[in-house]
Amino acid sequence: MITALYASLLATLLFILSIRVIGLRGNPAFAFIAQGKGDDELLQRAIRAHGNLTEYLPTMLILLFFLESSGVEDTTLHVIAGAFLLGRVMHGICMGFMRSNMPLRVGGTALTLFPLAAAAMALLAQML
Repeated sequence: MITALYASLLATLLFILSIRVIGLRGNPAFAFIAQGKGDDELLQRAIRAHGNLTEYLPTMLILLFFLESSGVEDTTLHVIAGAFLLGRVMHGICMGFMRSNMPLRVGGTALTLFPLAAAAMALLAQML
């Protein structure tokens, strides 16, 4: 059920980033989240924030599911998934809602890649 918890939290983030892109594209129903003119730079950043999450999310959820199914301790799952969630939130805020914030972007990237690698290595260790 830990995987389900993080899947729902990450799906909520995906929903927010999706609405942001729709708002920046000019849909008046979602103008409340646009926060600005929706110029090309902001729109492209929002699109990449959304797209980047969709690129990493499936792999991480699959790894979490297999880790949970293989009996890895709950604490390990929460640390890996929590770090990934924090990284995706940081990256999503930086890319989707700001013009630039290098510490958020670097931190978000690190907290995406390291948990992904940790999950892969932990699963491999479980299988050996």
